[in-house]
Amino acid sequence: MNHTFSGSVATRQRRVAFTLIELLVVIAIIGVLVGLVLPAVQTAREAARRSSCSNNLKQMGLAFHNYMSATQAFPSSRPNDEDMSWCTALLEYFEEGNLAATYDFDSKWDTAANVIAAQTKIPMFVCPSADGDRLAADATAPANVVGKVMGPSDYLVMHRVRQGFYLANGLPDPGDDLEGSLNRKGPTKEREFKDGFSKTFLCMESANRPNHWIKQPGSGLRPTGSLLTRPEGYGWSDPDGGAGSMDGTDSSDGTINNKKTGSPNGKCIMNCNNDSEPLSLHPGGIGALLADGSVRFVNENVSAATWAAAITRNGGDVVGTDLGN
Repeated sequence: MNHTFSGSVATRQRRVAFTLIELLVVIAIIGVLVGLVLPAVQTAREAARRSSCSNNLKQMGLAFHNYMSATQAFPSSRPNDEDMSWCTALLEYFEEGNLAATYDFDSKWDTAANVIAAQTKIPMFVCPSADGDRLAADATAPANVVGKVMGPSDYLVMHRVRQGFYLANGLPDPGDDLEGSLNRKGPTKEREFKDGFSKTFLCMESANRPNHWIKQPGSGLRPTGSLLTRPEGYGWSDPDGGAGSMDGTDSSDGTINNKKTGSPNGKCIMNCNNDSEPLSLHPGGIGALLADGSVRFVNENVSAATWAAAITRNGGDVVGTDLGN
């Protein structure tokens, strides 16, 4: 039998396979598509994380106002004669009543029983863009805390603005530090917010603590791989973990300003050091909660005058339009 079509069939069968050139073209097209899609996916994920962080701040705002409704004041930044954090004071006001029931509010934060409770990771105190793993406390910590990974907090109350911050940024010398939103000792009454709730920050991001992040020459903002130096806090229960002072830092290497005199290059407001300074892992700025319960994402290029005015509750200064939305 004469197979007259065998050659054409074989030809068709050979054409089923890709040539090397065709395969390389396909790979190149896939690479281009991945290059186009991946940044969009990463942007969408960061937008979701930033939204979640903003929601954390909103929930804190509700807790603060629930506390005020119950006590007619906001807590101090370091309640119980500086033996507790404001975060602990709010526990029963944002559905952490069961955890609050295990905490002894009449004892210091670093007693054995309170340290057990304080190792709890509370989602509201954790920014989703921040480090997932936090370092264990070292030998400089209180005895019951050494070796423990405490429940972290990525949010900070600024209870004062240092005189050095004003001088470093060329602002009028206030003559001393100015009070922030919450008193360091004793409750903070509504009438003390003479600048207004809508113009005063209650708290803001200071992410990744107690892991130390700092802006380093030539490599930008990055972790040091070590803990923050004491007395900076270990977590939400540590009084030093929830409150700090606005000093400002060197814009080139993250060095913190001299408290009284500032420094020539100490003009960095945020994202240069998380040593009780504002720091966020969200590109371009930082999330902050105002005393009226609203949340702003403040651009990293905000003016020093606007920033200081928004931290002080009775400075009599004007908050600029660059505070953000």
